[in-house]
Amino acid sequence: MQAAQALKPSIKRDESFDRRRHRRVNWAVRVRGLTPDGEEFECNTVDVCAGGLRINLARPMNKGDALVLYIDDIGRVEGIVTRVLSEIGYAIEFRVPPRKRDKIADQLTWLINKDKLGLYDEREAERRLGGGQVIAVFGSGIAVSCAVVDVSIFGVALKTSGPRPMIGERVQIGERAGTCVRYVDGGFAIDFRTLHGTDI
Repeated sequence: MQAAQALKPSIKRDESFDRRRHRRVNWAVRVRGLTPDGEEFECNTVDVCAGGLRINLARPMNKGDALVLYIDDIGRVEGIVTRVLSEIGYAIEFRVPPRKRDKIADQLTWLINKDKLGLYDEREAERRLGGGQVIAVFGSGIAVSCAVVDVSIFGVALKTSGPRPMIGERVQIGERAGTCVRYVDGGFAIDFRTLHGTDI
C-alpha cells in the first residue's frame, strides 16, 4: 500500500500491536477521547501510523481499555490501549475495518505531505458530479483509464482499477496538467493549480 510505505520505520514490535504492517511517523495533533467509563480527555499524539498512534496523556489508563478517539483532520476512531509506555505514554491500536484503515492511511499521507510539497486541496472549490472516461498519464508514461467522479475549476477526482500516481506526482489529463494531491476511495484527486502546461 503506497500510503503505508510513505511512513517512517516503526518502533519496537509488540505482539499485541503488530507494527510490521504499518510504518510510523512523528506527527503531533490534538486528540479528544472517551474512556470506557465515559470520561472525556484531551491530549496530543506523539507519532501515528495507519494502525494506531502513541499519545501522551496525564491520567492513568490500563492495557485493554477501549477508547473512542476524535482525531483532528481524521475524525472518529475506536481504539484499544495495547501498551502502557510510561505514566503518561500509551500505545493505541485502531479497531477499525480494513477499508477504514486504508482511508486513514490515505488521509495521513495527504496530511503529512501537503505542507512539505505545497499541495492544495481541490475541495476548496465548488464541485459538480462528473461523468465519462479520461486517460491519466504519469510517471514514465504510465497511462490509466479513469472515470470522472467529480470536477471543479481547481481539480478533478478520478476512479480507476489501475495503478495510482504517488502523492505529489505530476499527472497529465488531456491538455491539462496537475498534481496528485490525495487518494480517494478507489482512485485519486488532481489539483490543476500546482502545474501549468501540456507536456508530460
